[in-house]
Amino acid sequence: MSNLPSPVYTDTLKRLLQGEVLCPWSTPEQARLLQDSEVRSRVDEWVRALGYELAETSGGAGYYLVHTRVDEPARADTTRLFREIMVSLREHLNVINLLMEATDADAALAPGQVIRPNQVVAAAEVSPSLRDQLGKLKTSKPQSGTRQQVDALIKTMKDEGLLVPARQDGEVYSFTGRVELIQDIIVFIQENEELPLPGHGADSQKYLL
Repeated sequence: MSNLPSPVYTDTLKRLLQGEVLCPWSTPEQARLLQDSEVRSRVDEWVRALGYELAETSGGAGYYLVHTRVDEPARADTTRLFREIMVSLREHLNVINLLMEATDADAALAPGQVIRPNQVVAAAEVSPSLRDQLGKLKTSKPQSGTRQQVDALIKTMKDEGLLVPARQDGEVYSFTGRVELIQDIIVFIQENEELPLPGHGADSQKYLL
């Protein structure tokens, strides 16, 4: 490890243990480090001693940790996390559908894909359906205008690590690897009709951090 930049490596471990999804758009230095297979092996070996393992999103855009132990504390944490995921996923799904429609996307949102708030505002102003969807989001305050609703949505997505600025003026944003992870979870639920419960199923010992 002597040839590795120690501060970046340490920060990578810290961010992973804090539950972040590391990708080239949100954390370029850390993601670049993890693209090295030797580094990934060393990180995985280190975190396994703590009851986790290093995982990748389906497209390989993001790195994150999952639980590998099912002791009682981990079981309780996982159950709580799954409840939170189920509550937030419906809102995330609504947001993803809205943004796909507003940007005329014919495929899933992808890490690195850019989004322009002005484009979303313009699309919502000419589409009653989009305005209705936007107004029903938890980020939208009653009687607020379309621009205010879009700005509130973008701010929340930034705070949740789903978007990062692609330009300094704040008019263009890029999706991060976390959006791929959320879509992976949605696909899993659609295919299995439920989230895995601790102690059940072939992959029951692997859970999101």
